[in-house]
Amino acid sequence: MMLSSIDGATVPFQNGIPVPTFEPQDRPVIPLNGKWLKKRFHADHDLTMSPRNQAWLLELNAREKDFLTEREFCDWEPHEVPLPENRLSGLEAANAAETYEDGVWYCRTFHVDLKEPGQIYTLKALAMSYVADIWINGEWAGYHEGGFTPFALDVTSLLRDGENEIRIRIDNPPWGSRIDTIPAVAGTDFFNYTGIIQDLYIELTDAVHIVRADIVPLSTSGELKITVVLENRGDVERTVRLTGALYETDPEREDFLDSPLASSIIDGPAEVNKELIRSVVIAAGETRAVLFHATILSPRLWSIWQPNLYVAQFSLSENGKCIDRLCTQFGVRVVRTNRTHILLNDAPVFLAGIARHEEWPEFGRTAAWERIRDDLRQIRQLHANMVRTGHYPNHVYTYLLLDRLGLLAMSEIPLWQLETAHFKVQEERKLPEQMWREMVFSQYNRPSVILWSTQNESRDVWHRLAYNRRLVRELRKCYDDGRLITQSAAADQPGAHDPSMEPLDVAGWTMYFGIFHGGTYYNGTRNFLEESHRAYPDKPILNTEFGHWTGERDQEEDKQLDTYADTLRALMEKAVLRPDGTVNPAGYVAGIDFWIMYNWYVNHNQWVNTFGIYHMDRQKAKSVAWLIKNDYGKITGPNRGIALSGEGRAGRVKESRGGDA
Repeated sequence: MMLSSIDGATVPFQNGIPVPTFEPQDRPVIPLNGKWLKKRFHADHDLTMSPRNQAWLLELNAREKDFLTEREFCDWEPHEVPLPENRLSGLEAANAAETYEDGVWYCRTFHVDLKEPGQIYTLKALAMSYVADIWINGEWAGYHEGGFTPFALDVTSLLRDGENEIRIRIDNPPWGSRIDTIPAVAGTDFFNYTGIIQDLYIELTDAVHIVRADIVPLSTSGELKITVVLENRGDVERTVRLTGALYETDPEREDFLDSPLASSIIDGPAEVNKELIRSVVIAAGETRAVLFHATILSPRLWSIWQPNLYVAQFSLSENGKCIDRLCTQFGVRVVRTNRTHILLNDAPVFLAGIARHEEWPEFGRTAAWERIRDDLRQIRQLHANMVRTGHYPNHVYTYLLLDRLGLLAMSEIPLWQLETAHFKVQEERKLPEQMWREMVFSQYNRPSVILWSTQNESRDVWHRLAYNRRLVRELRKCYDDGRLITQSAAADQPGAHDPSMEPLDVAGWTMYFGIFHGGTYYNGTRNFLEESHRAYPDKPILNTEFGHWTGERDQEEDKQLDTYADTLRALMEKAVLRPDGTVNPAGYVAGIDFWIMYNWYVNHNQWVNTFGIYHMDRQKAKSVAWLIKNDYGKITGPNRGIALSGEGRAGRVKESRGGDA
């Protein structure tokens, strides 16, 4: 992904086109979900990771010609898309998810009605893992590397009237087999799914269309900076009229959580201080950026559990006829720091978080609106106000639903425990920068996202410092969205003095004292917090992980309970807010994040990771669920002023088992 300065704005480009919104629109689409054919093969990973050029295409054709030209498909198998290639048993057990890290070819046909002059076709893929090359009607359309972020390709010139064919070559090199992929470490603590993981479709628009509308709230008074990106993918100059309108929404509506379409939640018009209208001349092949500064009068602020959203609708017209329309949901909220505090809408907040892997036992990482919605509702029922979507960007629907549920988010790219060699190769490849930009620009308008995280538990501190500085500098200089930047460093690598925290807004660590870091749950955590505050007295401190596994058949559940109670007690002693909501002048811990909501599959497949509050089925809660619901309710909920129950664990468990979590 490249950045270009256009009309005073920074516009991201990828695959020769400006990066579009991946928020679903009321536009005609050709759906590509459903029945495909697929065939596995042993991929040459060196070939996969080679630069794309004519020599590469010739070499691939020589080696894998049959996959590109096969017409009988006798030994190809049916496959439902989207869904991982890995066979999934749905069981919570070792080897319940097949470890398949290699190549797959996919093929299907689809129909295109009579193509109208001036209409273009954009293929949008929400995630394929890990390297995907795409052919339309035998012509190579482009490729993408990275299994967690969306991408788009212009396929207009490759399509024909009637029946068309799409073939996709996916190669997923085993984690740990190379140093140039992300993630790159063997035994990574989540699962390496192969295949077409998320939704895939072709979107139809006029050649002159609205690519994206990026909205940054500048104040709680409703001031907005709006950048609307237009593209002319045609061959003639056009003069168009861009018109914008802002709408309120009603989060109490019964259908507020029913559809991902922003247009589905529009209520009455919002009162704005000026008209959003501009006439634009756009040359053939040109991209333009149109900037508006506007103010919503008497805005309803988006905040925790108060999902007061707005919808921006932009229309393009030519000669009085509407030729395109784009809608996006957004919220008026601002986030900043003041010494040790994170301020949301100029008031200090405490982040009571729960992490979540986006994974289900029968679907792997393939997400759906309803499944995501049910997960996030269950998290909210535990009185959490923040979700860490670690260790990778989640489905675009996840952040739309976080917006609508009034839950905060910490979003992260999948740099997991990188070593020096990994950092060095990525200084050349720049893949982390690509993933970072893909994450930011696919979640740009989401008020729920207040924290960007650069990595998780990577070891080389000096390369990490340089890397953090690069990302912070780029975001602040080129596409500042007003969010905070943090990371998730391991507390013992190198320790509380970690120099790589210097460029970040919030100092973030995983804290496993008494488990991985030595010390004890309570004293180890407390001492580390005090040292980290001495090292960074003017930064909020964020605990990005704490917890304990329960083991097979939950035989170690007592350890999870002890870890939770003792670690929470140490964290809350240093919290910036007291349980009654008043400021603790001696506090500097701005948030906590329990690891994790559900048990999940891990890459080595020797066991299921059992850190979860719930089992993978989302039905069976562990004892810690009632403790979290009780304690988080006192931290975040209506029962402020009741003392935290950091002691007396056994009594609390017995007392709380009368009801569902």
